[in-house]
Amino acid sequence: MLSNSDFNSQIEKIAMLIVSDKTSPDEQDAQKLKKYYDYAKKQFQLKDEDAVQLVNETLLYLKLKSSDSIDPLQYGDQFGAGFS
Repeated sequence: MLSNSDFNSQIEKIAMLIVSDKTSPDEQDAQKLKKYYDYAKKQFQLKDEDAVQLVNETLLYLKLKSSDSIDPLQYGDQFGAGFS
């Protein structure tokens, strides 16, 4: 089981990649997201479903981060997002 700081670090790494690629946090196309799933699997030794979940949580994090002035990693429990 990952610590919160390790999990948050993984989210930040994927978030930086998504932002640098200028991929929308609303992206739903699995083909476009495959790059991030593969990155998560390779970088963090995750299984398919865990990589998908991590990328999806990263997209949610980016949506929350862009829509509000608060840090969703710090206040994620208020949104039921699983960040803490």
